[in-house]
Amino acid sequence: MRRLARSGGDGSPAALVIPALVAMMMTAGLLALEAYRAAVYHRRTAESVLRDYATLAAGEMIRRSANELGYYGYYPLATALERAARNPRGPDAQTLRAALQADEAVRRASSLVQAAFTAEPAAGVKPWGEPLAPDVTAWVSRRVPDVGPRQGGYTVLHGLIAGRPHTFVLGAVSGTRTAFGFEVALPALSEWLGRAFARAPVLPPSLGRGRVTNASVSLVVTDHGGVERFHSLDREWPELRVEVPFGDAYDGVLQGSTVRVSLDPAAADRLIIGGLPRSRLPALLGVLAATFGLLLLALLQLRRERELQRLRSEFVSSVSHELRTPLTQIRMFTETLLLERVRSTDERRRALEIVDKEARRLTHLVENLLQFSRSERQTTEIVLEDRELGTLVREIADGFRPLLAGTRAGLDLEIEEGVHAPIDAEALRQVVLNLLDNAVKYGPPRQRVRLTVTRADGRACIAVEDEGPGVPGRDRERIFERFHRLARDRTRIAGTGIGLSVVRDIVERHRGRCRVEDATSGGARFVVELPALARAAGAPSPAAGAS
Repeated sequence: MRRLARSGGDGSPAALVIPALVAMMMTAGLLALEAYRAAVYHRRTAESVLRDYATLAAGEMIRRSANELGYYGYYPLATALERAARNPRGPDAQTLRAALQADEAVRRASSLVQAAFTAEPAAGVKPWGEPLAPDVTAWVSRRVPDVGPRQGGYTVLHGLIAGRPHTFVLGAVSGTRTAFGFEVALPALSEWLGRAFARAPVLPPSLGRGRVTNASVSLVVTDHGGVERFHSLDREWPELRVEVPFGDAYDGVLQGSTVRVSLDPAAADRLIIGGLPRSRLPALLGVLAATFGLLLLALLQLRRERELQRLRSEFVSSVSHELRTPLTQIRMFTETLLLERVRSTDERRRALEIVDKEARRLTHLVENLLQFSRSERQTTEIVLEDRELGTLVREIADGFRPLLAGTRAGLDLEIEEGVHAPIDAEALRQVVLNLLDNAVKYGPPRQRVRLTVTRADGRACIAVEDEGPGVPGRDRERIFERFHRLARDRTRIAGTGIGLSVVRDIVERHRGRCRVEDATSGGARFVVELPALARAAGAPSPAAGAS
């Protein structure tokens, strides 16, 4: 990517990177979508298999409960009541009680009887004991002709009377037109259904290798009126639930009722290979987000590379211009001296001063470039030693004054004596020269540049203050970055954009810090803070280590 970004000056090679990255993102999105669809299909298939097993359990429950009620409940009761209906004394409460105590099977089934009766086409419905409600009597009277004379057996009728579910078991007395029957006590069905459910596992043991019991099955039976008559567990699993009607199983003993079955997902591992697949959506979204993040990072890196390429190009152009100007001056005045075109001693001295000034400027620029290069390659070496800053700063200022020639700017010094710090003299010289050069370059023609050395809070402070336009608050950190220049200065003032980055690098290697703030004169005030040394009067200067 680095090579593509650098070769993309005209946009053609580098422009291929962005479409490639977008295509990569789209491909990753399609792959994630396909993986998600495959996972969803896998889970739906597994859920479908588990619902099929739930349907199998529902069918087993229907078979058992219909057999339990029909064979062990309704049939013994119908046989006993038919014998009682033949009693010459006629149907009464005493006859009913005697009939329900006929044998053990009838006594066990007697809990299903709520009320018994006989019915004849001419005489109507006659209860055996307590009278039936009028609407119940009318409903039964209308349906007795449907029973008709039959030899043994019974008919189960289900219906809603006044909005409430009722179930009746009717039979015919053999050889007569008399019908007998009883109303089923629907609340008693819960015990019978529970007994049918608990008889054995409703799922074949071979499906779960004998480890899937009824504890993993939620089963609910609802009668023809929508009333829940039995439930095996207190909870259900809607995603694995089926609902199956009883139909006419065993002559319709529970016709109109439904059984609702759901399986515990925790039992899926024992019922199907691999169990119930987990959702892959979080993982896929995480992968997609990571891919998008990497794509964004690549785009940002590409943008950064292209910006650095632009800055390098501007840097080369600026350095070329900065070098050409002093070289041109040096060459021109050197030729003037060599050809002896000067007319007086003052002109000769003036030419030599210009050559000296431009040579100093050229030396300063080259030193900056070398320091910047060493900083880039992490090869800068700083040798620290105890120095008195006032003397050093005066020497630096004296060496800088020739560069003020022609600028009409002045330099004022305010130096506190006796401020010592562990420094590399040559490196600090470059720091101060860079700050002075910036102050002169970006300030007005007749300004006064102020250079101060002070000590405060155990730190030695060197500050350079100008009378220029200052530095906006939003740019006060960025101006110390390499190649960064304020937009207002890029076309107005020549520069390389590395001077302040060199300053920060050297100061940080001295374990110090630098900043820019508003000056009292309205311009900018650059401050360098270094660790100060506490020294007694007349104490020797200890040498510090190298870093």
